[in-house]
Amino acid sequence: FASSFSAVQMGEELSEEAATTAAAVVDTLRHLLSSLGAVLSSPAGLKASAAASSSRSLPAIGKALQQLWFDTPAPSWDSKEQALWLSRLLAVAEGSRAGLLSFYGAGLLLCDSLMTFARIALEEVALRLDEAWAESALAVRQTLQGRCWEHLQKWPGDRRCGGGTDPILSCDRLPLSLRRALDLEGVKLSKAQAAGLGAAMILPGGCTLAMGGVACALLVKNARQRVKGSSLGDDGTAWQQLQAKALVRAHLLLRRKCRPIEIKYVPGPGWESIPRVKVCLYSASDGFCAVPVGRSFSANGGGSSGQGEGVAYLKVGEDCAMRPGTQAESFRLRVYQPAQLLDVLLHDGVEARRGDRLLIVPTADGRVRCIADL
Repeated sequence: FASSFSAVQMGEELSEEAATTAAAVVDTLRHLLSSLGAVLSSPAGLKASAAASSSRSLPAIGKALQQLWFDTPAPSWDSKEQALWLSRLLAVAEGSRAGLLSFYGAGLLLCDSLMTFARIALEEVALRLDEAWAESALAVRQTLQGRCWEHLQKWPGDRRCGGGTDPILSCDRLPLSLRRALDLEGVKLSKAQAAGLGAAMILPGGCTLAMGGVACALLVKNARQRVKGSSLGDDGTAWQQLQAKALVRAHLLLRRKCRPIEIKYVPGPGWESIPRVKVCLYSASDGFCAVPVGRSFSANGGGSSGQGEGVAYLKVGEDCAMRPGTQAESFRLRVYQPAQLLDVLLHDGVEARRGDRLLIVPTADGRVRCIADL
């Protein structure tokens, strides 16, 4: 009996030590990413620092690193090596979301990805990797492979730990199954979205309707996973398929990053009457131009995600790089003059392909032209 009690007590102590270890791993990795963003001192780096400081899971830190990669140019990085690196980083979030990746595996993948990106990103700006930073990253790997590695392998990759608190209205307070189903790990709500969530919680019946729709989505997703699981077989085959999908998505993201549609609004006759234009990208098959692809952003770094821009607002002399979040190569580009009610159409549409460079030039008749920037 004494030996059994001693074994139970030892197991509890090791479990507590593993929890402390997991928290230290998350805190150290987000500190390393925040420090890297500060050293790069670019708008993307500062944005990554802010995102990392509020992250409390490995997939959330991985998404912040992915955004930093997307917004940081690295022309000397071989495209094949870059795609392989990105596929491993994407596997952290996708593997955790699918329940195939443990905290141990996610930590190793994220640590290696962060070290590789730091070395290459700093080389691009003629800086050396700090020895203390590198030693901290290696310490994370050694900690993961320490005496608690068996416990860390039993825990899910998206286990939430580390210091800090979650806002009252945030995706982080949602149940794990809901965050996985809707891919909400690390997603930050805007003020408007938080207000909408608060209103849904306060209004009578709002939460019931919302959660009813979410429950239907979860049931459909669960049914699909069961069908896929019966055809895939063991977890090894499922993991291989997940890696293959991550590599396909990595190539898509790399193409979007390296081949943006660059647009500049230049002065022309009568530009004073059109001080600001709205540029929209539509699907080539959208004959009515009803909904632009991707999301919107402002030329000076405002707006939402940098990984899916389909709408841009430009003043005279400003330019932007649009990277629509679809697999299409060509789009229909329209130019409007923003208005309070209905935007005024200035150009009815021109084909824009990834990698194109276009100029928007005002004309004397109060419209604009779209010409190639040679």
